[in-house]
Amino acid sequence: MAVEREINSSPTLWGNRNFRLLFSAQIISLLGSGVTTVGLALFAYQLTRGASATAVIGNALTLRILAFLLFSQPAGVIADRVSKKRILIAADVIRFVLLALFPFITSVWQIYVLIFAINAVTAFFTPTFESSVPEVVGGEHYVKALSLSRVATDVEAVAAPALAGLLVALLGLRWVFWFDAFTYMVSASLVGGTLMPYVKGKLPKISLQSFLTELTTGTCILLREPSLRQALTLSIAEATAGAAAIVATVSYVRDVLGRGETTFAFVMAGVGLGSSLTAIALGRATGRYEKGARDRSILHGRRHQWASRALLGGGLLLGLVLLPDILKPSLLIFSFLWMLNGSGQALIAMPSSTLLAEHTIEGERGRAYAAHFALTHLFWLVSYPAIGHASAKWGSPSTFTGAGLICVLVTVLAMLLGYGKREAHTHQAVGHMI
Repeated sequence: MAVEREINSSPTLWGNRNFRLLFSAQIISLLGSGVTTVGLALFAYQLTRGASATAVIGNALTLRILAFLLFSQPAGVIADRVSKKRILIAADVIRFVLLALFPFITSVWQIYVLIFAINAVTAFFTPTFESSVPEVVGGEHYVKALSLSRVATDVEAVAAPALAGLLVALLGLRWVFWFDAFTYMVSASLVGGTLMPYVKGKLPKISLQSFLTELTTGTCILLREPSLRQALTLSIAEATAGAAAIVATVSYVRDVLGRGETTFAFVMAGVGLGSSLTAIALGRATGRYEKGARDRSILHGRRHQWASRALLGGGLLLGLVLLPDILKPSLLIFSFLWMLNGSGQALIAMPSSTLLAEHTIEGERGRAYAAHFALTHLFWLVSYPAIGHASAKWGSPSTFTGAGLICVLVTVLAMLLGYGKREAHTHQAVGHMI
């Protein structure tokens, strides 16, 4: 426990040097990834001369999620046995090499190979990174750290396109990818300066049989605790509402409202703004609510209370936001509803991660976060094409209302799944730092 106290010795989150380094690494790598997302669209258009650019982008995004599904759970098994810090640094270095090759692509199939490879490595990085945060910041500051992480993601969605446009205008398209590659090296350097707990030999050596068995361990962890089952179920609502915003908003803005690209960008920025404001507000409100907890068991109980209310409230809010869209609300009302869409997604995402940290110990956290990462991306993999096909067949207003009905039904199901005997909260000491 002495090591844990040393890592989390600061009374404030920003006073924690290790968190500052990790958060900086996250912001920088997110910005690079966001720039590459924009650059990929431009690169595909340039390579195919516009003939099949949208198909290439769609296939690349599908391969991205497929890589997450295939590699994240094996990565979780490894992350619980190997130093998380070494995994993070290795993943950043490998992604640096892969991104640096991107400007030299001459065929579409090469895009697919690199996109799959980059995101296979990301499947090792992201769950490992997320599972290391509660160990670095401690339980007291974890919710605030989550709120900042959410804000960083939302800011990246707004800032990255602008930065990508600037890089293309001043330096050319290839510099978009080289910029992203550079961000991974900066991220690796920052992670290298971070102290992370690591218990060597905490789990038995892995064999082929045990490896195959442990691929399902993370999923079992998510399903053994009622609150985690509830959170995972509500991730379906989050994916449904999120896919509705990402896939069908452009159709609504152009075909129903008769507006252009500037209006579309404005409406989508509202989703990010709603998410960011809710994340900040939730972080502050829960901090005040949890402050009076005298011991860990009281804190755990209070965290369960606000997390359950936020989860169910988020699912209900998403349903209420989407249901009336069949009435074709005006731009002002629609923009407000889409801000609430972002709020509802944040109300589900933050408590989900909080409860995951509460109900996992250091020796199993890699597998648990990896399973959560894989399953939530599976929901998005289903929701993306479902919303796209529904919008093409029935129009975006009817699709939004149908998505709202799904969110309401999922919320009711989650409420029922949340009942059950709670698992006793456990703690585990952490070992030496690296």
